[in-house]
Amino acid sequence: MVRCIFCISLCLLFNLAFGQNDTTRKKEDLSELYFRRGLVKATATISPGKMLQNKANSMYLSGFLEYALSNKYSLRGDVFQFVDATYSDASQLEPLFMNRLYFGAFRHFGKKNLKFYLGAQHGMTFMQYYHSYNQGNKFSVAPSFSLKAGTTFYVWKYFNFFADVTYVNSATRGLMFGSQKMDELIFSAGLGFHLNTIKKVHFIGTPSF
Repeated sequence: MVRCIFCISLCLLFNLAFGQNDTTRKKEDLSELYFRRGLVKATATISPGKMLQNKANSMYLSGFLEYALSNKYSLRGDVFQFVDATYSDASQLEPLFMNRLYFGAFRHFGKKNLKFYLGAQHGMTFMQYYHSYNQGNKFSVAPSFSLKAGTTFYVWKYFNFFADVTYVNSATRGLMFGSQKMDELIFSAGLGFHLNTIKKVHFIGTPSF
């Protein structure tokens, strides 16, 4: 009889211990899901680019600010500040100053802290450029849009690593022979920063009324 009671008590203690471990593990897993509603992300990095029509390799200082509406959707603004470019003999335009500004919506995929995303953004391109046919420096302002695809791995509650590629569609206007397309592929990668602005609430048991 004593042995039976001892075995039952041991089983109950064993079940209780593992049950608590499972509950703790579930809570830890939930707390480690960083991408959720209220997450704010931001970063700044150096981004190389490839001008498709102008036959040039460019370099930008880029940054973004993003807010998660849910665990699937977010709003994001990007800025690309032109730094320099390496031109070829086939290059027609040489930007002296260029700033690309974009804002749009993103869709996020993936499980836990590894996320893939796709987004579309509208914006503007401001550019001062040199063109020999127009005899000197000119300034252009034109509407633009971008398509972006990338991935983010959230390693901690404040940091993440990301990599993405952006296709930029834009044109330079006001040339003597018409508009000149300035489409570009821009690559970005590095360390990102994020902060959860909405604290997660955990309910224990069934609320009573």
